[in-house]
Amino acid sequence: MYLLYGLLILAMMFFFVLPITDARTAWMKLSVVGSLGILLAASVLVPRLIH
Repeated sequence: MYLLYGLLILAMMFFFVLPITDARTAWMKLSVVGSLGILLAASVLVPRLIH
């Protein structure tokens, strides 16, 4: 699980440091970082809810 968490955080950091050149890039960054954040939160919460 820690490998998954690390990969999700690295992916979020990669998209966080991309330069913003126009509004389309800003929306892309926001949507990717938001969806990866939701995926990270779900991957942390779901195993705890099952137990």
